Amino acid sequence: MAGLICCWSAPISRAEQADVEYKVKAAFLLNFARFVTWPAAAERSGPFSLCIVGGDPFGDALSGIEAKKVGGKNVQLRFPAANAKELGQCQMLFVSKSEAANIAKIFKMIDGKSVVTVSDVPGFSDAGGIFEFKDQRGRLSFMVNNSKAKAQGLNISSSLLNLAVDVL
Repeated sequence: MAGLICCWSAPISRAEQADVEYKVKAAFLLNFARFVTWPAAAERSGPFSLCIVGGDPFGDALSGIEAKKVGGKNVQLRFPAANAKELGQCQMLFVSKSEAANIAKIFKMIDGKSVVTVSDVPGFSDAGGIFEFKDQRGRLSFMVNNSKAKAQGLNISSSLLNLAVDVL
């Protein structure tokens, strides 16, 4: 028995996988924000407003995010109602899968506003969203709808565009 080495690892539950997945997505959100430039007219005083509309898939993954900074501003995490006034005050808006059927309506509410939209809903960037999370062979990646970003006056750093799996 002296040469016997036994290794055992517990299987990872779906809940644990989702927790890890959304921790990584939370880090991506901050980095997306740090590599986007908003037009001067859209600059706001006060904190950087990161919003989640729909069910919160992040759970504890966003805890401590309000201690972080984007563009020298503290991050303010908000869960606005799905109405034009509240959504238009967001600088970055994560659209949860629970809102997949309402994406067109959400886009209409923020039309003309410089809001960076992000989601993991399949087809989000094709529908007019700016960043769409993708699963590429078990690795998290993202697509960018740079045409939509430019139409909203947003400038995405070429460094970030180079990391995307697809740029529209």
